[in-house]
Amino acid sequence: MNGKSPFSAFRISPNYLGGFLYSWEIDGGFNDPAPWVFCVQLGDTADGPWKTISPDLVNVIAWRDRGGKHLYGKTNVLHFRVALRTANGTYFSHPIQPYGDLPRREYLLAREIMRREALRARVLAGTECDLYIRSTFGPKCTFCIDPVTGDVRDSHCRKCLGTGRYPAYFGPHRMMLSFSVDSSHHKANSNDGTHETRMFEALAIGNPVIKQGDVIVDRMRDKRYVVGEASIVSEVRRVPCLQRVGFDEAPLSDPIYRLGQEDSDD
Repeated sequence: MNGKSPFSAFRISPNYLGGFLYSWEIDGGFNDPAPWVFCVQLGDTADGPWKTISPDLVNVIAWRDRGGKHLYGKTNVLHFRVALRTANGTYFSHPIQPYGDLPRREYLLAREIMRREALRARVLAGTECDLYIRSTFGPKCTFCIDPVTGDVRDSHCRKCLGTGRYPAYFGPHRMMLSFSVDSSHHKANSNDGTHETRMFEALAIGNPVIKQGDVIVDRMRDKRYVVGEASIVSEVRRVPCLQRVGFDEAPLSDPIYRLGQEDSDD
């Protein structure tokens, strides 16, 4: 391990398909160069030995273990941690136990709430989407950050897409959203005149948690949306189960249409 752990949070949440969803956060001051390669590890005790159970996860901050059969032990209490590899070294999160902050009964209740919403979305033609979580940590962009003020100088930067961080977004994270009927309003644009912006609202399961500034991609139509607001509408002991999201359709000129095509050269 190289120095202090950069992990500021590591959580285990119910996966409505069975197994678990693992998610983590990195301290805002950590600035090792990208790419960041994560993997989830399993140990018989908090001290190991450790076995990697996930594939390499490049620039993502959540992973669903859809099977989870190896997670259930009758005689031992399993532990989990996340490993991070960068060009500068390898780091580890603090190990935690399978059900996180929930007793097993409440854990299964939370998973059932999510399962029912996922089933409703499939039956009522929910939309399969990719969630990209806007970076709030990671190396600062070397292309557009003002060295004096720290401000972003180019909202269409080819490297950070105007976020000021690289990678610009963490993802994709596959989700199912139940869209409500959309409404429309007009918004003035200094370059293009007045154009119509379509606003949407949708219901989604509670993990990964969606926040303002995140990007949602409609996989079927390749439409991009920017989250304006998000709120938890159902939780079990403060573990999110369902969330409601409001977002705007992005114009084709928005840099988020270049997600996955960012310039990685320094």
